[in-house]
Amino acid sequence: MTMTKCPTCKKENALRDRESSAEICGLEVRGRGLACRFCDEFLIANAELARMEAEAASVMVARGIRDGRQFQFVRKELDITAVDLAKLLGVRPETISRWERGEYPVDRAAAFALGELFERPRVVRAKLEALATHL
Repeated sequence: MTMTKCPTCKKENALRDRESSAEICGLEVRGRGLACRFCDEFLIANAELARMEAEAASVMVARGIRDGRQFQFVRKELDITAVDLAKLLGVRPETISRWERGEYPVDRAAAFALGELFERPRVVRAKLEALATHL
């Protein structure tokens, strides 16, 4: 059974299926959810939100990670900590933090490596780990 009562305005028979868009790190991503016809509240299921976030990360990687916000978003989408990524890239965790906060521009090689890690996680992670042990 589909939920029809709006959790915000509490009106019955208020929710309708609708497509909408969300801005994620400067990218517009479309998704489906439930919209209240009275208060305009828009609800997105967790699975749909996860799909939208994965799509946004994929577009960022395809276009090239452009800034610290996108770098952090893709890193979190990979579910990798800044400390672990720093080890893989051979940099200090503080460097990752400075890139993500925009204090320094993101190193292009690091952005490329993160993109490759997103596209081919097992293969690239194994290669980066092998390189990190030789540094």
